[in-house]
Amino acid sequence: MPRAFILLGIFLFFLPGYAIFEENESGVRAEAMAGAFVALADDISAIDFNPAGLYQVRNQQFQGFYKLLYGGVGVGLHTMQVGACLPRGRLGTFGLRVQESGFQLHSERSLKLAHGFKLADGLFFGYGINGYNLVQRDFGQGFAFGLDLGMFTRIYRFWSAGFYVHNLNLPQIGGAELPRFIAIGLGFSPNPGIHSTLEFAKEPGMRTRVAFGQEFTIIPEHLVLRAGVQTEPVRFAFGLGTGVERVRVDYAIKTHSVLPLTHSFGVVVKL
Repeated sequence: MPRAFILLGIFLFFLPGYAIFEENESGVRAEAMAGAFVALADDISAIDFNPAGLYQVRNQQFQGFYKLLYGGVGVGLHTMQVGACLPRGRLGTFGLRVQESGFQLHSERSLKLAHGFKLADGLFFGYGINGYNLVQRDFGQGFAFGLDLGMFTRIYRFWSAGFYVHNLNLPQIGGAELPRFIAIGLGFSPNPGIHSTLEFAKEPGMRTRVAFGQEFTIIPEHLVLRAGVQTEPVRFAFGLGTGVERVRVDYAIKTHSVLPLTHSFGVVVKL
């Protein structure tokens, strides 16, 4: 048996709940906050974490993202993404990203179009349309479409809340259901450089996942520290960001109780 199959078998043994397109959300900033981003969602990563938050993005942004998942588990298991968002005034902000995850024998490709717009003062709505393509070298390929919905609101001064439903239409590929979940979150931002987030996410048949994230700006634009923790399973995340004017470079690291560390790298350019 090829070495790649042996290592992938070990990977799936330690992650019995792993499903195709399980690691489909991408954004280094959000990764460093343990994924607790639904109630913050104020940059291009909102495409994947809560499209309603895209309305908060008031300038064009472009993102490049790379994640070495669980150290690649010996087969180069990874996620790569490029994306862009474009504000259009009263029409809201549109986002588009293309992503590929997997390794030599197994590739999960997706394209997502997202749109966030204002319903009322302090209340935003968003949706995302996902196109999925699963390719397995020895078994062929399949396609599916998924629908995401999101809400974001400013509650009072420093507080915000978010709601997100992923794959609302229950898409399947080859009889296998793609991951679906509901997430709600609460955010606290006493100033532009400090953000605290709390999030609850529920997948059918799984325990509720709780995540907490924190972001501190040490030197505006030049040094930002992030950290987070989540349950089900318990994982810790850390990260930092730096940049000059309109370019931001981010790094995140996330633990696992059994498997190697996951490293994420990203660049965001604002125009």
